[in-house]
Amino acid sequence: MVGGEKMKNPLTKRLPRELKGDIGKYLVIFLFMTMLISLVSGFLVADNSVYDAYKKGFDKYNVEYINFVTSDKLSDETIDKLEKENKVKIYDQRYYELKEAKRNSTIRIYGERKNVNKLCVMSGQLAKQDDEIALDRVFAKNNNYKVGDNIKIDKNTYKITGFIAMPDYSCVFEDNADMMFDSVNFGVASMTDSGLSKLKKSKLSYCYAVKYDKEPESDKKQKDMSDDFLENLGKQAVVTSYLPRYSNKAINFTGDDMGGDKAMFILFDYIVIAILAFVFAITTSNTIVKEAGVIGTLRASGYTRGEIVRHYMINPILVTFISAVIGNIIGYTVMVKFMASMYYNSYSLPTYNTLWNAEAFVDTTVIPIILMFIINYAVLSSKLKISPLQFLRRELSKKTRKKAVRLNTKIPFMHRFRLRVVFQNVSNYITLFVGILFAAMIVIFSLMFGPLIDDYSELVGKSTIADYQYILKAPVETKESGAEKYCVESLKTLPGKYMEDEITIYGISDDSTYIDANIPDGKVYVSNGYMDKFGVKNGDKIELKDPYSNKTYKFEVAGSYTYDAVISVFMNRDMFIKTFDKDDDYYSGYFSNKKLTDIDDDYIASIITVKDLRKVSTQLKVSMGSFMDMVKYFGVIMFILLMYLLSKQIIEKNSNSIALTKILGYSDMEIGGLYIITTFVVVVISLFLAIPIVNIFLHEMFTSYLYTQMTGYVPYIISNSCYVKMFIMGVLSYLVVCVIQMAKIRKIPKSDALKNVE
Repeated sequence: MVGGEKMKNPLTKRLPRELKGDIGKYLVIFLFMTMLISLVSGFLVADNSVYDAYKKGFDKYNVEYINFVTSDKLSDETIDKLEKENKVKIYDQRYYELKEAKRNSTIRIYGERKNVNKLCVMSGQLAKQDDEIALDRVFAKNNNYKVGDNIKIDKNTYKITGFIAMPDYSCVFEDNADMMFDSVNFGVASMTDSGLSKLKKSKLSYCYAVKYDKEPESDKKQKDMSDDFLENLGKQAVVTSYLPRYSNKAINFTGDDMGGDKAMFILFDYIVIAILAFVFAITTSNTIVKEAGVIGTLRASGYTRGEIVRHYMINPILVTFISAVIGNIIGYTVMVKFMASMYYNSYSLPTYNTLWNAEAFVDTTVIPIILMFIINYAVLSSKLKISPLQFLRRELSKKTRKKAVRLNTKIPFMHRFRLRVVFQNVSNYITLFVGILFAAMIVIFSLMFGPLIDDYSELVGKSTIADYQYILKAPVETKESGAEKYCVESLKTLPGKYMEDEITIYGISDDSTYIDANIPDGKVYVSNGYMDKFGVKNGDKIELKDPYSNKTYKFEVAGSYTYDAVISVFMNRDMFIKTFDKDDDYYSGYFSNKKLTDIDDDYIASIITVKDLRKVSTQLKVSMGSFMDMVKYFGVIMFILLMYLLSKQIIEKNSNSIALTKILGYSDMEIGGLYIITTFVVVVISLFLAIPIVNIFLHEMFTSYLYTQMTGYVPYIISNSCYVKMFIMGVLSYLVVCVIQMAKIRKIPKSDALKNVE
């Protein structure tokens, strides 16, 4: 006590000096951690905010519970009867499907929609005149339309008055059977009711939306009510399409997808923070080695090991806290808009409000601080367990110091020196390898995306069954040669490890000219994608269910058929007819390598071409391209960061030796060759070793995580070019670091050789 005031703790007085003395390390880690936390925070906040807008939209825009299409218009009497018997309200939602002239895209045009599935105006306004139209925002963006532009549809020209979002098309699926939406070649729009009535009648579909008088209490109740309504509807009309809300992809796909990436982002956050915590711990351990005499003096003066540990932990915790605060501010203000834009690039969503997210705060602030504390405490506590006397003597190992590894004298001196550098910095190099491994995984994941989609698109084109797959509303004959009848149904996988997936069931002729598969009676073939995704083998039994009932079907797998486009099951037509209780002459479509011109459009439900099958690749490139670029840049920054921090520690740890070699007459370039080239060799080896490890990890991620969280199938393919690009990026990143480290070597004075001599 001096003058009644408590003396300031000397450890506290050291903190600013330590921070200033190693400002480069702290600044680099701070910037990287801030960027990471802003990225994760922005995503979590955007995901939560956009999902909230999506869910609230069901009530706000009065979203339908059932959507159905009939072959003819329902009479007022029929509608009244159905409404009274089923306690529902039926709304006319008729639409016209026409072709847009610019790229021959399909546009599904609805009327004003004032009562159900209400429109959300994103910009501009709704159509007010018969020659005006409001386009879906995502379709307009993908086709470079702006408010005020003219659009030519079916030989007529319309003025675009605004962009809209339809709640029943939050994900713009053209058909519920499609494995992927395509907002480039398919869009929805709204016109005035009077303008709609002037369109070509042959393109009219009698579509209706259903709302229950009383909201279903549960999913099971909703399904029961839907089944009852379908049964009654079937007695009153010919139904060509029936979609309850719970199985409507255009409504549900968006919500199912949201949150699917959350676990990956959070895991990514934790892993990177853990790596940074280890880097902090290692660099602080090196500081402890340099300050061993000071620590020994402090311990001898009465400071406890716990006080010393806490002292060295303050700066890492402080940097993490400040990074978390600033990162969250950026996340909530800037990054949230970027992350939300990724959803809005893919989905036709209503406007959202940014919401406070407690989970995001925990994942980006609380958990990082805890990880930083635990890892640093564990490493530093172990490092500081020795006695004060050992610190003063610089005997920093708890165990008897091991003799240096004896190296064969036949090895050239320079090589022996570099090996010594490696042996003396094993912990640093191990951490460097782990960091490079993780950075390589991030880079390869981002690089593999484009080639994977391209390869998949090519595979789809090569393995297509026919140039045209016709699916009919009702059986109709064709005189075109080469057309082959087939049967088709859709079933679903059972709930479990994987998301419910739609499986296309084909019934094919024994002598099929389009599908070369000798399928045994009573058994089935599955597509190669089915086998790969679900891990099915020959002889296994698979169980599928009817989408609209509890009825299930069991099949024995006899083999696989190469068909990459759709997850499918193939069986003989006779087995199909027996399984699904159809008439002996039943068929529901044609395979053909040329367009069938003698079938009226009214009898055609859909035509599947190679272009349709490639929708997955088209849409993924549009919606995910910018995000993958960001991930790639993040990986490169991580390369540079880790290489800089750890090579910096190696230089600092060996400053005495470097100073001594300067005294012996070695130039800065020669010394750089000894230390920098040694690390370069370790970097190159690490990059090579990372390739097979990353391949194994990503394959496991595909099969164990992505396949369980996504519907449909995309094969796991990594182009060799991805590995080459990753390797080049890693090497170039280290070359950037080399320039910085050479400058540091030049600044080491010869006098350092006389310091800290043991």
